[in-house]
Amino acid sequence: MRDRIRIIANPVSGQGRGARRAREVTEILRARGCSAELAETRTAGDARRLASEAGHCSAVVAVGGDGTVNEVLNGLPPGPALGMIPSGTANVLAKELRLPRGAAGLAGVLADGKELWWDLALDRATGRKILLFAGAGYDAHVVHAFHAARKGTIRMWEYAFWGLKGILDFEAPRMILDLDGRVVARDASWVIVSNVASYGGPLVFTPRARPDDGLLEVMVLRGGGRRDVVRMFWRAIVGRLLGIDLRLGGLSFHAARRVRLSSADGRPVPVQVDGDPGGALPLELEVVPSAAALLSPP
Repeated sequence: MRDRIRIIANPVSGQGRGARRAREVTEILRARGCSAELAETRTAGDARRLASEAGHCSAVVAVGGDGTVNEVLNGLPPGPALGMIPSGTANVLAKELRLPRGAAGLAGVLADGKELWWDLALDRATGRKILLFAGAGYDAHVVHAFHAARKGTIRMWEYAFWGLKGILDFEAPRMILDLDGRVVARDASWVIVSNVASYGGPLVFTPRARPDDGLLEVMVLRGGGRRDVVRMFWRAIVGRLLGIDLRLGGLSFHAARRVRLSSADGRPVPVQVDGDPGGALPLELEVVPSAAALLSPP
């Protein structure tokens, strides 16, 4: 059993459900004889700071969504494993790890779960670590607009609303994509660099992505506009439901260790990282194999 665990909770995540679940799990761990520390974030950057101060722990746990996990990951010192108590909206990581829903099951994973060694994508310009995916194009356009207008917690219907709204006002950028030193596109309109197959809800954009193969899966849509965005969503949903890979003109997939993405015409192009705003292009990513230990069910 892990003897010392720090749990970092975003109190507003899941409309307060995250903080309540964190307290439940903490009490269960303490009843089992584990030294469990519960810390709640107050302002932006708190999760990263609290993680950076947990080098004495055997595990550090993010309570919230994928964005909170990313913040904790980027503050995590060498040594502790990374755990999650999901209470966000999409919870892509929780689905990938097949985490249980109940407090008792989650406490069991944190105390006795196995450690999965997970590849990371490293932003060479900023040093930021990416656990799941990064995107530029339609998805980043929606994420930036949504987060600029959001107030409080996020609900699933809001994702759907902003997704539809984003299609109406989306202007496809032109991007240059370089993979492992070779330019593969000069007119890319939507690029997703992924470490996992799941994207969110029923969507699968990169079905061959794996977090333990030492590679990044890169989805590239070239010259696409609003109509192609709709076709992409149709492809992602149908592919998930039926388990088939639908062909789409202008769409290609690549595996790479290094990814460089820049604007082709100098216009600002927003980026999303693990579902949160991640600045703008240029973006230069490199895979770091087996760089993070994640707690999963035994």
